[in-house]
Amino acid sequence: MEMKPKLRKFLYGLFTLFLTCLLVACGEREYTFPTKYTDELRLETEYENRTFLADGIELVTLLQAVDGDTAHFRDYANRTIKIRFLGINTPESTGQIAPWGAKASAFTKSKLENAYEIVIEADVVGQPPEVDATGDRYLAYVWYRPSKDSEFRNLNLELIEQCYTFFTGLEDNLKYGEVFKKAYLEVYPKKLRVLGEKDPDFNYSIGEREVTIAELKHNRASYTAGTILRITARILRLVGNSAYLEDVEETYIEDLGKSVRGGIFLYHSFVSAIGKMRPGDVINFKCQASDSETYGFQLVNPGDIRKVEEGTEVNIIDLPEDAVSLKDYEGLVVRIKEFTVTDKSNQNPETGAYTIYGTLKNGTKVQVRIDADMRRKLSYSFPQVGQTYTVIGGVSRFVDFYNDGEVIYQIKLGNLEGEGKNDFVLVE
Repeated sequence: MEMKPKLRKFLYGLFTLFLTCLLVACGEREYTFPTKYTDELRLETEYENRTFLADGIELVTLLQAVDGDTAHFRDYANRTIKIRFLGINTPESTGQIAPWGAKASAFTKSKLENAYEIVIEADVVGQPPEVDATGDRYLAYVWYRPSKDSEFRNLNLELIEQCYTFFTGLEDNLKYGEVFKKAYLEVYPKKLRVLGEKDPDFNYSIGEREVTIAELKHNRASYTAGTILRITARILRLVGNSAYLEDVEETYIEDLGKSVRGGIFLYHSFVSAIGKMRPGDVINFKCQASDSETYGFQLVNPGDIRKVEEGTEVNIIDLPEDAVSLKDYEGLVVRIKEFTVTDKSNQNPETGAYTIYGTLKNGTKVQVRIDADMRRKLSYSFPQVGQTYTVIGGVSRFVDFYNDGEVIYQIKLGNLEGEGKNDFVLVE
């Protein structure tokens, strides 16, 4: 006997209500949605003995899961392949913090880090893949196999069915566009996760919270994801359009029983206004705080940037000669009086970026990063093995995905112009 339409509609609404209550009661992270389209879709394109850069498909290994719809892989030649997932757009979790961004990122990371095998596939196989608008990332479908005996699963499609993304493509223009659209039209009315549900861990308040860097770093948990912060700080060093900042005044931290001056890295998030300032300028701006495994604790998404004062005195911390780690100095700008070069990485031919390896006077190993964003980069030929230099730069966290994800705290050199022109000089 066929179910009446009104009864079917009532039962569907009841099920949706039950599902929502279940999410609240059991915890959102403990529940996953049905994935019938992902379960049925198969990777039918041959990938053996083919390369992504030449043929548009390849078996690869994971280098880094950046966020919900971006990941970096290594191909057969150990080249880094940066992939932007085709047809979807998950909320931001790096340069900007958006509702569900962190959870979408965690979902993608979990699937890829635990995958038995991964294949990346361009929309058109048999020719070189297309790049996205940045020109730095290739567009692709990401397939992963959870175990040796399982079928490959399309992660782009699974993110749609898990309501962690919006479908952005036109079905007529994408290889898997039709099934993507069917899945999206089926989950969209449920209004779950990014499609209409509130992220329980996101601060939706539009009000700004004025805070010092010291207080922010000491009480990270008090400033939940998405909180709009208002900060007044002094620029210490610029790295392209990004900057290392410090508090203008010390803040008394009750738990520590003393006053401290905090320092932190502000990522430009593709805003150029910071780069027009100079070290010593005091600025007031709004932003968000991001604490990620990859980039460490930093400020992102700056806006409403105002110069409060210019030409103030910059405080540079002399690194103690007995220091054995830079970890406690993350976000601060330090001076290393004696840095002896032991080696250099190859220089990236496109960006000019490279890393200088060396030791402190006490033998502690330290590395100095010449970042792609830098203006007036240090000449690759200048640092010579065996020579000793005085170095000034900000301390940043770096995850070496080529070395089993080793966490390294390194010196990031700033723009070698103006106040920073003598930040890497030979010790006479």
